[in-house]
Amino acid sequence: MRIVIFASSKFSIPLLEKLHKSEHEICAVYSQPPSISGRGMKLKENEVCLKSRELNLKLLFPDNINKDIEINKLEQMKPDIAVVSAYGQILSSKLLRVPKFGFVNLHPSLLPRWRGAAPIERALMAGDKETGVCTIKMIKELDAGPILAKERFLINLDETNSSLSQKLSIIGANQLLDVINNLELISEIPQESEGVTYAFKIHKSETRINWNLPGKIVDRFIRGLSEKPGAWSMMNGSRVKILKSKYVKLRGEIGQNIISSEKKSSLLIACSEDSVEVEIIQKEGKKPVSASEFISGYKGKNICFE
Repeated sequence: MRIVIFASSKFSIPLLEKLHKSEHEICAVYSQPPSISGRGMKLKENEVCLKSRELNLKLLFPDNINKDIEINKLEQMKPDIAVVSAYGQILSSKLLRVPKFGFVNLHPSLLPRWRGAAPIERALMAGDKETGVCTIKMIKELDAGPILAKERFLINLDETNSSLSQKLSIIGANQLLDVINNLELISEIPQESEGVTYAFKIHKSETRINWNLPGKIVDRFIRGLSEKPGAWSMMNGSRVKILKSKYVKLRGEIGQNIISSEKKSSLLIACSEDSVEVEIIQKEGKKPVSASEFISGYKGKNICFE
């Protein structure tokens, strides 16, 4: 088949590689335009763009994919099918009609739960016991199309956004290729009308840790945002990101480091109920370090998070 890929995040890399190695032809890869970032304020391409260049694939990143000129370009490629995986733009009905077999979308949740932009983060933050990957046929309504394939995945207690995303991306790549290889044999299963939830985009304003919540919720919050965008807190007047943690049944004064005889080199922060043990922490402008390495510079000093 002649395939066009729409993708912009690291999650899509295994899929890109899988389709490139298959017998199908990738006509082009659409991705989000380069962004200005870093201290030097230089243009930076996302990982899909970099991988596409490495594989010598045709790369396009229009600001608005729904413009008539862009739709005409897609029509000229005569694609059999278009694959979407964390692309970042809403697609118009006119665009969805271009490929012979339409658009399919790889979505990392058990639809209809967690439709939207941040399904992995929201599943972890909500304390879901399981998640999964679905391949759906795209319609105009967000992530509401019929399901072509679904696979469940149990969430480990120490799972983070980054680790879970990596696992689901591999499962999803295999799943979507199998769908394309057997497209004419697969039945479309309408999504259930009950159990619909939305995984809204994570905004910077909601990434600060609230130590007044129970330890279980704080731990889920930290893991759900790790490594990016990262949950943060003020500590002794400095901003820090906490990138790895675990729930611990110890009590103390909220926001204060609990001194434990059993875990002398540990960083244990009390919450409204129980606490979290910080395992990896990052001071602003510095590299991530282990908690034991971090607190070695605070010997004799009170550590307070707020």
